[in-house]
Amino acid sequence: MMLFIKLMAVVTTIIFPIIYKLFGEKGIKAWQLILYQIGIERANILKEALRIDVNDARSLGRILDYDDSLAGVKGVWVEEKRGKATKVVKVCPIGRLLRPEICTNIIAAMEAGTFYPLNPRIKVPEVTKLISKGDDCCIGTIELPYLDKEVADKTSPYSTGKRYPTIAVPGLKKRLFLQSIRGFIKAILNFFRYGIRQEMYWYDFFKYKP
Repeated sequence: MMLFIKLMAVVTTIIFPIIYKLFGEKGIKAWQLILYQIGIERANILKEALRIDVNDARSLGRILDYDDSLAGVKGVWVEEKRGKATKVVKVCPIGRLLRPEICTNIIAAMEAGTFYPLNPRIKVPEVTKLISKGDDCCIGTIELPYLDKEVADKTSPYSTGKRYPTIAVPGLKKRLFLQSIRGFIKAILNFFRYGIRQEMYWYDFFKYKP
């Protein structure tokens, strides 16, 4: 699995500038639409399998924990409140292999498709540092600004302290793989019907701006 993930990291890094050179912003958006649709398709599966409380920022962060577990990424949550959760990642086997655009534009599109359907009131997740940009770590924050302060400031029951949170759910990888195929097919069919004029929530935040 890790070898495959590293191979995909190298491939996506190579093809990103090629797609942009050949097709411009339209090509990147088409790619984003595919990942966005895959995110939509997997959202409820992850909610059920990971037992996500959509009104708890740290609980929503379990989605990041699961994704990180697949890629051998290790990080700790330095803030684990119900209203705000911040994760710091210092170990990422593919961080130096990726163009930062893969994180900020492509993977971000899938995360938008995943998080927005689960909770439209979530603040757009912030990533203030990225290993792929040359930073010493990645820092990501999930925030639910609509919660009352008293609730928001409570430590989440999903808190894992200073441990590396790893999540493994039997059969989940297979379910997500099959659902990603469905999402890919659906995205292709949507291209034929609507082209790239389709809307994506939070697009202004992960739109490619060379």
